[in-house]
Amino acid sequence: MDWIRENKPLAAIIGVIIAGSLALGYFLFDAWSSYTETKDGYLNLGSQVAGLKGSRLTPSEDNVKAKQALVDEYATLVNRLGGALVILQPPVQPIKDIEFQAKLKTKIAEARKAAALSKMLLPAEFAFGFDEYTSGLPKSAAAAAELSSFLDALDELVKLLMQCGVQSLDLLERSKLAVEQDQAPTSAQGNMGNGRQVQQQASSGILEKRQISMNLTLDQGPLQLLISRLANPSDMPFFTSLRLLRIENERQDGPLRSDVRLPAATPIDGSGASGTTAPATAAATDEIKPPPPAPVDSVPVIGKEVLKVRMEIDLIKFLESAKGIAAQSPAIR
Repeated sequence: MDWIRENKPLAAIIGVIIAGSLALGYFLFDAWSSYTETKDGYLNLGSQVAGLKGSRLTPSEDNVKAKQALVDEYATLVNRLGGALVILQPPVQPIKDIEFQAKLKTKIAEARKAAALSKMLLPAEFAFGFDEYTSGLPKSAAAAAELSSFLDALDELVKLLMQCGVQSLDLLERSKLAVEQDQAPTSAQGNMGNGRQVQQQASSGILEKRQISMNLTLDQGPLQLLISRLANPSDMPFFTSLRLLRIENERQDGPLRSDVRLPAATPIDGSGASGTTAPATAAATDEIKPPPPAPVDSVPVIGKEVLKVRMEIDLIKFLESAKGIAAQSPAIR
């Protein structure tokens, strides 16, 4: 007691610290208790929700009817969507093998003429990837019909390249169809024109993927326009899916200083050489004229090169089985 009387300020401070520590300890204990109680309640509620989700429906007649109604509605919507997709795509028209060959040669000639008008370069041996059919015929009428539909899609794609401002189509390859190899439509792997393996068929059996590979030379603006129009049905009537896009600059290294050349100075006074003054041929007037442009002292050295693009596109064809695929799926029965 004597020490407290002799050190009243220090004793007061110590007392406040002790009281604050006790109050803080109380609040901490109360908060921890509330947290533990809330956490336990959350875990219990999560366990109940998981149990309800994993539990089986009560096998009552009302629940069975309600589930069957939902399944029937879902199946109807899926089949309606599949039927719409089949109708929206261009139909496969029957064609004879000799007619397909004539059509191919006509399309090649038209593409070369259109490319010349649009200033787009085509490969020297350009045949839409159907090189073997310029001198040979398809194996059957069914193969000719499928190849004709494939040719129409490639023709639309080449026209789209011209409309988007592609400078050069350096390479165009396509996957082999199952009918070309006397195979049934399965999910097996097919060969590209140069022997590479690509997926020919979707395992579900509702669609077929026909792969198209291209090497293009173009600028950034036409590339963005091309990607946008590929997904627009009004520009590309066939269903497409861009599966690979690789972009490289035309030049991988920067230009050398010796490659940079400033343009020759242009005389601004009408004389034949820069820096000379032509004699005045007209009387002085009070007309205010803008000052002559400053001479060129810099030129862009990067950013003017074009792009080299590798593009692989899946041409998607929906099969007739897409109309009733919901009825065949065991997951919705």
